[in-house]
Amino acid sequence: MSALTVARTVLLRASRRPSTYVISALAFVPALFGAILGSQGHGALAGGGPLALRLVAPLMVAAMVAGPVGESFENRTVVYWFTRPFPRWQVLAGEALGHFAVASLALVLSGALLAVANALTGTADLASLARIPVGLVLEAAALVGFSVAVGALVPKHPVLAALVVLMLSEGALPMVWEKLSYLSLAYHTSVLTGLPFSFIGGASDVSAPPLAVSAAVLLVWAVAPLAVASAVVRDRDLG
Repeated sequence: MSALTVARTVLLRASRRPSTYVISALAFVPALFGAILGSQGHGALAGGGPLALRLVAPLMVAAMVAGPVGESFENRTVVYWFTRPFPRWQVLAGEALGHFAVASLALVLSGALLAVANALTGTADLASLARIPVGLVLEAAALVGFSVAVGALVPKHPVLAALVVLMLSEGALPMVWEKLSYLSLAYHTSVLTGLPFSFIGGASDVSAPPLAVSAAVLLVWAVAPLAVASAVVRDRDLG
């Protein structure tokens, strides 16, 4: 129950932070952009999909999650939790659960609105109405776990550090070698959602993995950084 206690506190603080609502407004940009394209006879997903995958979701979650987590470690307010008798990893797990509730709500609405905008053009299949929101929620889980870990590991510049890593995984590394596209969060989310995706630098001959593989990659993005951060936090902040 300790992780849930932290999660409830995170939710309370997020609800009282004006920046939460300002940043969450980014989630509606892809649907708006898609609706504009659809009204002009273009596919709503052609522009709205890549915008949601590549730009809005990473920027929104990194700013919403990594910043506050990094601030709590930088200001040492997180040590309050360390005085309580429960495993230290539950602090980060609680942070991830609380922030996931906020980020997933924003992104599921974004995906649902984008799917509706696409359906209104008359070119969408019914499966996309569920597939797009669910896929974006899975991307939210991966980005939240990653961003919480970055906030704990790099508390002085968490948002910058998160964005640098994401720029490498989403753009720079696939340009160096196409197979490194399998490290891309946006790529695997596109597989799960069915949203269009194009590789930066022209990489295009990478075969799409099964849905289960893409889901597993997102799970690794969510869990592996948290595991590393839990070990570092225990040694650094309690040593």
